[in-house]
Amino acid sequence: MQLNHPHPFEPKWKARWIWHGPPALTMETATRPVLSDPTDKVVLFRRECEVSELPETAPARIWVDGRYILRVNGSVVARGPVRAEPRSAHYDVVDVAPYLVRGTNVFAITARHFGESTSWWVLVPPTYSLGAGSLVFEAFINDEWIVTDRSWNSQRGEAWTAVPVPGDVACLPLESFDATQHPWGWELVGFDDSSWKTAFEITPRHTGADGRKSPPSSPFGMLRPPVRTSFQGGNSHVAKYVGSARVVGSPHNADPVRQVLLDQNTPMSTEENAVELRNFDLGHIAAGLMTLRIRNAVPGTVIDIAVSEHIDSSNKLVTLGQHAGLRYICDGEIGIFESFDILGMRYIHAAIRTPHNNESSVDHAEIDLAIEVTDQHRPRPAGASFECSDPKLNLIHAIGLRTVDLCALDAYVDCPTREQRAWTGDSVVHQMVDFVSNPDWSMPLWHPQLATHLRPDGMLAMAAASDFAADDRMYLPDWALHWIHSIFNIYRYAGDKEIVSEYLSIAERVLRWFESFLGDDNLLHDVTGWALTDWASVYMNGCASTTNALWARGLDEFAEMNEWIGNTANANWAKSRHQLVKDSFEVFWDESRGVYIDHIVDGEHRPEAAQHPGALAIVARLVPDDRVARVVAGITDRRKLIRHSFVMDRLTVDGDGQGFVYLMNGFPVQPPWDVHNQMVEAEPFFQYVVHDALAAAGRHDLILESCRHWQVFVDAGETTWPECWVGGTKCHGWSSTPTSDLVRYIAGITPGDPGYTSVRVAPVLGDLDWVRATVPTPHGFVTVEARSDGTVLIDSPVPVLPSDS
Repeated sequence: MQLNHPHPFEPKWKARWIWHGPPALTMETATRPVLSDPTDKVVLFRRECEVSELPETAPARIWVDGRYILRVNGSVVARGPVRAEPRSAHYDVVDVAPYLVRGTNVFAITARHFGESTSWWVLVPPTYSLGAGSLVFEAFINDEWIVTDRSWNSQRGEAWTAVPVPGDVACLPLESFDATQHPWGWELVGFDDSSWKTAFEITPRHTGADGRKSPPSSPFGMLRPPVRTSFQGGNSHVAKYVGSARVVGSPHNADPVRQVLLDQNTPMSTEENAVELRNFDLGHIAAGLMTLRIRNAVPGTVIDIAVSEHIDSSNKLVTLGQHAGLRYICDGEIGIFESFDILGMRYIHAAIRTPHNNESSVDHAEIDLAIEVTDQHRPRPAGASFECSDPKLNLIHAIGLRTVDLCALDAYVDCPTREQRAWTGDSVVHQMVDFVSNPDWSMPLWHPQLATHLRPDGMLAMAAASDFAADDRMYLPDWALHWIHSIFNIYRYAGDKEIVSEYLSIAERVLRWFESFLGDDNLLHDVTGWALTDWASVYMNGCASTTNALWARGLDEFAEMNEWIGNTANANWAKSRHQLVKDSFEVFWDESRGVYIDHIVDGEHRPEAAQHPGALAIVARLVPDDRVARVVAGITDRRKLIRHSFVMDRLTVDGDGQGFVYLMNGFPVQPPWDVHNQMVEAEPFFQYVVHDALAAAGRHDLILESCRHWQVFVDAGETTWPECWVGGTKCHGWSSTPTSDLVRYIAGITPGDPGYTSVRVAPVLGDLDWVRATVPTPHGFVTVEARSDGTVLIDSPVPVLPSDS
């Protein structure tokens, strides 16, 4: 894809690569440079400049190999960059004009290079000079360029101490900040930086280098234009103090989160040197920058913070895989500190250690600690809406919207609390919510592009731009097929031929990856990898109906998109392969029970039959027309549906680790439910497929009923949607299907043609008295109001197709 760089920027930068001293690289072999100190580092950069006349606009762009905070005259202007595979990174653009003053101005950049891959940052294989920390910035002010070069001064961020990344599922970088070591005021005009170093100008060196000192440069290649229209932000949430205790405390631990978790399990104490534990509660999940406001603190007081979504009956934190928090060392009686990275949580526990000496009369019990969290969600401008006559459905819609907001940071994330990874398959639900509820489509268009972290064999990484992609030890074949559906959504909603055309080649490689598992019966057998589906107890070993139907849906959608762009050869291949699957899929049909079974193992037709294969078979157009009604009846019979997850049902505050045994060794051969008379219901994520199936069958009334099932969460007091019906984390955007489908299938607003060149309006009110919705399109808003008496009012900038067309 040819890149369009925003004016006045060009592919080649005027700025130079800079860092604080030469990047820490060494030669492992004669041709293999590696990091000599692969630890988390923070560097401060500043430059003063004169501005005689205030410009109307002053565009700037910035990229850091890691993360940055850009300040102008002390005000935070931008944070970033957006996560990306480092060899296809995207810079940020921001207008700095509103922050400039006449006279002296200062640009200040805090840059962080993490040293090892995290949940949302990937270490690039370095060249001989780049890959161990680098910054590039340029701004166009009054026809002059301010660029990174030797005119900048730099200082190592000595206040930050590297904390080892915890690894495993929780791989969020931690922060340890010592305020006594920080050069306060460094981002303001007049700060004395005479003792700072001149920034080191990095000359890109690699085999075949040409001496060019500005981007594009290996190993990053061309730095790409921005993918977001504005920066993250939102509301602030004040944490409520709920109690404290004084305990013996555990010995010093370099990990602040581990420190708090260890401290909370030590005995109570009345000694002078006791550790004080203070507990806070936000009252709901929040995801953003944590601000600590401290008064009456003795210099050297250590405040360790650990956060989570859960507490137990004794008010102790229960992490369920979460590992997030920070350490702050006070420099005096008053201090304000804001975290560098986003933390997600409801509960906040602080362990306070106060030094005791004869020089201080301030007692640790007098410390005033206030905590708040400021949202860092991607923007959601006003304009889109949904409302109906049922207040419970309105609340269900609103909770789903907030859940997706919390899981939409610089990408769609699994959850904002435990890991913040950008999973390749989860995001299809987040994307659908944004397409119908967010006028800013930058993220639903961007995330599927982010997720194209392709393995050499054609399979996609299961979590893009993350440690899971970097080490590639696990993969989720299903997720690559859900990713194809996210490209299909771009085709339907945005009608963007450039994006669709570029990524259809990747979709083809994904689909062809599965072909090696085809048997003589034209069905997939023994597909390797992790068959997650949605955590429900769906049997997918052997020849699995769910895997085959997901693949068939991918083939069907791939064929339609290729026909749209005029690639008939690929369309015909996919159609042919889809027909073969359709002909063979009959082997899964159990005529006596009227269901599609889960799987066939070693030639044996196993009796397990979850909701998933029947729903997918309808969506993938594998079901004969005269059988559709019977399949719908089978997958929606509430008398037979059960909710069961071998893994997640046990992942609760009081649960055990048995679920992980199943995760590593497979489900029991004989499940503990009546397989002939009961059917495992889809978890909240896969309900998007169930709803699509009901819509394809013309049973929108059942979608309305299904959306009401989320009331079980509301009744339990949830303010965001949990990961599963039982167990897991408390905030998962993948559970927000009703927020999308109340608009698509109840208000009935969908694209009539790709890109909304026309709109189809087909409200289905069921028992509702009225419904009203406004959805964004590339051409403006479409508003529909429908009433139970048959009245339908439509305000649309594009032609409206008949509901049955």
